[in-house]
Amino acid sequence: MLSSTRAILWAQWRTLFNYYPRHQGSLVFLVLMSAVWYGAWALGAAAVSILLANPERVPLFPRLLPAGLFLAFLYWQLVPLVLVSSGASMDLKRLLVYPIPPARLFDLEVLLRLSTGLEVLVVLAGATVGLLRNPLIPAWAPLAFVPFIVLNLFLAAGLRNLLARMLARKRVRELVVLLLVLAAAAPQLLVLSGATGRLRGMLDAIPFDGSLFQLLPWTAAARLAQGHGSAGAWLVLLGWTAVAWRFGRWQFFRGLRFDAEAARSTAGRPAPASGWRERLYRAPSVLLPDPLGAIVEKEIRFLSRAPRFRLVFLMGFTFGLVIWLPLALQERGSGSALSTNYLTFVSVYALLLLGEVTFWNSLGFDRSAAQFWYLAPVKFSTILVGKNIAAALVVFVEITAVALVCSLLGMPVSSAKLAEAYSVTLTLTVYLLAVGNLGSTHYPRPVNPVQSWRSASAGRFQALLLLLYPVVAVPVALAYGARYAFESETAFYLVMAFALALGAVVYRIAIESAVSTAEARKEKLLEALARGDGPVSA
Repeated sequence: MLSSTRAILWAQWRTLFNYYPRHQGSLVFLVLMSAVWYGAWALGAAAVSILLANPERVPLFPRLLPAGLFLAFLYWQLVPLVLVSSGASMDLKRLLVYPIPPARLFDLEVLLRLSTGLEVLVVLAGATVGLLRNPLIPAWAPLAFVPFIVLNLFLAAGLRNLLARMLARKRVRELVVLLLVLAAAAPQLLVLSGATGRLRGMLDAIPFDGSLFQLLPWTAAARLAQGHGSAGAWLVLLGWTAVAWRFGRWQFFRGLRFDAEAARSTAGRPAPASGWRERLYRAPSVLLPDPLGAIVEKEIRFLSRAPRFRLVFLMGFTFGLVIWLPLALQERGSGSALSTNYLTFVSVYALLLLGEVTFWNSLGFDRSAAQFWYLAPVKFSTILVGKNIAAALVVFVEITAVALVCSLLGMPVSSAKLAEAYSVTLTLTVYLLAVGNLGSTHYPRPVNPVQSWRSASAGRFQALLLLLYPVVAVPVALAYGARYAFESETAFYLVMAFALALGAVVYRIAIESAVSTAEARKEKLLEALARGDGPVSA
C-alpha cells in the first residue's frame, strides 16, 4: 500500500509541475509571486512567534489564541470556497479503476488538502516556535496544534467534495457563488457601515472562558496551547477531530459514488425557448447576414446554457461590485477617481472577468468540434468575427447589469457616467478582442463548459496578459489625460473616438494574422483542442 501511496503522491507532484507554466519567463514570474506571497506570510509568522515568546504577553493569550485559531480555521475552510478554488490536485475518482482501497484514497485526499492551508501552516509553525521559546509555557503545549491541523484537513476534504457535488447541479452553482460573494462582502460592509465598534463591544462582553465556548475546537486548542492540559480540553478537541473525520469520510465516499453527468441531466433536456427569449436568440440571424448571423446566434445560445459562462457573468455584477464597493464608499464625497468613476471601474473589471470565457480562448468551448469550422464552407475570419460579435454583445449586457445594480445601491449612475462606462469598456473590448484572437490561435486550450475550477487560458498566455493589459489601456488613459489637460468632455470623447478607430485598425490586422495562424497551425490547433481532461482537478 505504501508503494501505491508514494506513486500517487509522486504523480501529484509531477502533475502540479506540469500543470503550471514551464516557459522560462512564466516560471520565473510564478516563482517571484509565490516568494512574495509566502514571504509575507512568513513575516506574519515571525511576528506571531515574537508575540507568543514574550512572557509579559501571557495574560493576553486567553483572548488572542482563541481568536487567532478561529481566524485560522475560517481561512483554511472558507477562503478556498470564496475564491471558487480548492487547489490543483489529483482527481482521485479516476483512480477507482486501480486496485487501491477507497479508504486509502481518502487518506490521500486528506494529505492533498495541505495545499489549501499552507499559509495557516506557516503561521502555526511560527506560533509553535514562539510558545516553545516562552519560559512560562510548557514544552508539550504546542502539541495541541497537531489535532487542530488534522481536524482542518478532514473538514476541508469533506467541504471540498460537498461543494463539488453542489456545483455540479443545475442552477445551484450560481446560487452558491452568490452566497459566497455575499459572505466575502459581509466583513467589508460591516467595517464601512461603522458596525465594527458595536461588534467590538459585543465581543468584549462575551465570556470566552465560559463553559459554552470551551466546547469549541479552537477554544480547546487555545487552552491546551497555553499549557492548561485538562482532560476535558483534550476530549473536546479530539471529539471534534473525530466528528470532522466522520464528516470528511462521509462526503468523500459520497463524492466517489456521485455521477456528475447524471446530476446535470436530472432535469432532462432543456425546454425550448419561447416568447421573448426565442426572439432574443433569433435576433442575430434576423439582423445579420448568414452565415455570420447563425454563428452569433449559436454562440449566444451556447453561452447562455454553459454553467461556466453563467458563473463568470454573475460574478461580473456581484463579485466585481464587492471588490470596489468598500473603497468607493470610503472615498465618497472626496472627489477621488474611484468614487467618481465607480461605474467605469466595475465595468472594466467585469470585462476582464468575461475575457476568460469569451475571447481569450474563443475556440476552447468548441473543443474537438472545432474541426467543423475547417470543414464548413465558411471563412475562418467570419467565424472569429461571429464569436467576437457575440462576446461584444455579452459585454454590453454585462455593463447594463452593472449599471442597474449600481443604481440600486445608490451609486452615481448619471447618463454621462453611463456613456463614459460604455465608451471606455467597448473601446477596450475592441483591443482585447484583437489580442484574444491571436491568443485563441496561438495558445488554444480545450475548456469544459460545466467545469468551474480551471482557467481557460494557457499559462504562458496568462503571464503575457499581465504585460499586455497596461499596453491596451494606454489609448483610454490618453483620453482621460486629455480630459484633465483641457478640462473638456469634448476632448475626452474625441480622443476616445480616435482610440476606437485605432483599435479597429489593430483588430483588422490581428484577425488577419489569427486567420493565417489558424491555417498554418491547423493540425496543432485541432490536436490541442481535442485533448481530454487530464488527472488534475483544479
